[in-house]
Amino acid sequence: MFQKRTEWTLRLGLLAVLVLVGALYAATLGFGFVWDDDQIIYGRADYRSPSRWLEAVRQPLDFSPNYFRPLALSSLLVQIWLWGDKPAPFHAANVLIHLLNTALVSALGVRLFRGRWYGLLAGALYGIHPALVESVAFVSSRYDLMATLFLLTALWLEGRLRGAARVAGVATAFLLALLCKEVALTLPLVIVLWQLAQQEGSRSRASLMRLLRQERALYGGLLLALGVYLAIRYAALGYLLTAVSSSVQIDIGTPLQHLLLVGRTLTTLVGLVVFPFFSITAAHHSDLPIPLSDSWAWAQLAFAVAIVAGVVWSVRRYPQAGWLLTAGLVGLLPVLNLRPLEMAFGIFTAERFLTFPLALFLLGLTIGMFASASAAQTPVRRLLGAVAVWGVALFITTAYNLPNWRDSESFWKWLAAASPRSPIGYSNLSDLYNKQGRHTEALEYAEKAIQVAPRSGMGYVNKGVALLKLGNRNEATALFRRATELEPHNIIGWNNLAVMLSEQGANDEAERIIREHVLGRPPQFMAHQALGLIYSRKARLDLAEAEFRKAYALLPIAKGSVAEQGLHELQRADKWIAAAHYWMNERNLELAERHLQGAVARDPNKIEYGVALSRLRILQNRPAEAKQILTELVESGYRTDTIEGLLKEAEQMLAQQ
Repeated sequence: MFQKRTEWTLRLGLLAVLVLVGALYAATLGFGFVWDDDQIIYGRADYRSPSRWLEAVRQPLDFSPNYFRPLALSSLLVQIWLWGDKPAPFHAANVLIHLLNTALVSALGVRLFRGRWYGLLAGALYGIHPALVESVAFVSSRYDLMATLFLLTALWLEGRLRGAARVAGVATAFLLALLCKEVALTLPLVIVLWQLAQQEGSRSRASLMRLLRQERALYGGLLLALGVYLAIRYAALGYLLTAVSSSVQIDIGTPLQHLLLVGRTLTTLVGLVVFPFFSITAAHHSDLPIPLSDSWAWAQLAFAVAIVAGVVWSVRRYPQAGWLLTAGLVGLLPVLNLRPLEMAFGIFTAERFLTFPLALFLLGLTIGMFASASAAQTPVRRLLGAVAVWGVALFITTAYNLPNWRDSESFWKWLAAASPRSPIGYSNLSDLYNKQGRHTEALEYAEKAIQVAPRSGMGYVNKGVALLKLGNRNEATALFRRATELEPHNIIGWNNLAVMLSEQGANDEAERIIREHVLGRPPQFMAHQALGLIYSRKARLDLAEAEFRKAYALLPIAKGSVAEQGLHELQRADKWIAAAHYWMNERNLELAERHLQGAVARDPNKIEYGVALSRLRILQNRPAEAKQILTELVESGYRTDTIEGLLKEAEQMLAQQ
């Protein structure tokens, strides 16, 4: 009877936690897409067709050639197929996954507290923690949410199942987590630390060796799952890890500067776990590489050393909490910039990286608080009061920050205010206002981006676009060129520069730029669209049509695009006839013939086509055919000075033969 009552109490407690967390995040169902969401929802044509699913998931994400996340991506693709670009279902799915993760953390907490309700505290704190606002409110954090779901499931199954089912269940969850995001690689070591935390606080070397012997089947299953994942990854990509552009990888500098960066990253992430009240932002910015004169970086390195030392001490003093905190640090290893992360200009870490490690940290902190309170004979009521105050502060901070993710303008304004040293907010506000036709405001924010980060190319690109729309084409071209000088891998800068050069008649240089710097790089349609424009201006309508068709096929939403407009223009036969005359003037009769054939396919005006074709036949020294064409026009009632002149020229050529 007592056991059943306890179970019902725990279930009601868990329900209360989930209701609290669900109510907190319910507002996100009315939010739109922000930041990288557009790249996922609108970025690629193969994302929008179920028939192209395998093609889509076998490729890396556009953000990096090393991001292979087919399972989490598939969850987004299914929603795209079902609901298109309606944001509510995407946000609802994120909230649902977060609720499942919260439930799993609660269940793991109850297990660690041996059935006492205190374990629900860790789940509640996890569910409302401000560091997870990005993970839940940002659709593109689906990768982190789903990887965490399967990692927590693996920990839950580890204590729930027995025998072969346990090995198979944990290994399968590990494989699924790996297919969501690469950071899941740390699970085998996390599992060992997790099991040590449950061995009555044992920390001897003998107990570790005994554990390794006892659990060799489980660890073997994890290694097998890792091998299967690596095989899938290699089969899909053709490589396991490849070099990336220096423009997207953090500049770490010298070994000492690299050490400062690792210290800054660790201190920032762990600091967010404990005190996230004044530092929540979507862009944690730093000067990179970190200057050796940065005294705060040295202080953060000292804090990082203290954090590691504190965790080591806790392993000795409160082993269960210590092993869990150690597991949290291990979970952070892939994102500590030990290998430079691939991030935007000046961003060195992100809060979504805490989605899984935060669970381990909160479990460790919760157990550690109760263990230390027991050792110090502190009343539990006093401890619960302190936790409640901290929890209320977490809840208020999360509720306060959530509206910043409502829409793109709110998001970028908040980011610019929260990270004023980063150009990301200013630059993206400028881009947003350019797209909305608010070019004066776009110019203002582009100049702020340049002022904050004069070596970041996107500020110059957005300023160039604003000036172009305001009528200053020459300065716009200069700004696009400046962006490419600062960032040689700035694809948008190169693309815009090429288009401007083409408009000024420098088509050969424009084509070279597109082929060298834009073609083959995401977004894939951009190069083909630009080449279509360039070839149109070079009177190579045959090539232009082919490029526009490639761009059209790659565009996720082609309606209203430059490619669609270009293809519409090329349906006009008079453009093909004009191009044929151009090539006749250039004495390239083969291209002239090709363009006249293109005109035939578009139902040309009889007189214009007849004049062009007869002129071509004269240039090809085929006057009899020319005379026949012209005579048919005259007999049909068409007589112009041009027709008369060409007919006379054809007759003179025949007379001389």
